[in-house]
Amino acid sequence: MKKKPTPITGRLTTTGLAEVVAADLGTTPKEAYETVATVFSAIVRANAAGHDVAITNFGTFISYRAKRSRRRNPQTDEPFTVPAHQKVRFRVSPQLAEAVRKRNRKATVHKAPKGTRTAAAE
Repeated sequence: MKKKPTPITGRLTTTGLAEVVAADLGTTPKEAYETVATVFSAIVRANAAGHDVAITNFGTFISYRAKRSRRRNPQTDEPFTVPAHQKVRFRVSPQLAEAVRKRNRKATVHKAPKGTRTAAAE
């Protein structure tokens, strides 16, 4: 029998996320925290190396290089140069955007079985 997902009633921190994962998977919060932290670390390492991270039905963490630019200190009016540096942005998937827009609390990132129609395909 499939278990119902744990309801989320407020802001979700890393610890709160680990507790929800633990309840949903039937494991300890400590093990779930290690899993959540490991996933976040993998995303950070990939982006730091300049790689994008795409999570199906969730979104993509896009790593890109920002060019060197000239800026001005508003307090002293002195110009200064910001060196080129690595940045990251997040592009939301259409499925996540639709779930948030419709306030669908039963949304999931699991792929639909092959052969089933999705709202995006219609």
